[in-house]
Amino acid sequence: MAAATLPENVTYTISQTHNGWLLVIENPHCSLSQVFQSSSSARQAIDRAAFALETLTTQHLESQRHRSADVARLASR
Repeated sequence: MAAATLPENVTYTISQTHNGWLLVIENPHCSLSQVFQSSSSARQAIDRAAFALETLTTQHLESQRHRSADVARLASR
């Protein structure tokens, strides 16, 4: 299997826990974690998790922009 190609600011770890294999993927704005039955399942999920993380990050940043605009609008009244 080819290694996942992730954006520069995205990192991930896979570690064994008592519940299974924990995948944690993160960037400076968000993180996402999921437990898998095997390390190979966790490795196979990296690209999907990176896509989900990108979606969450976009939503988070858009929400922050909207809040900042609302605060600025209220402050100018």
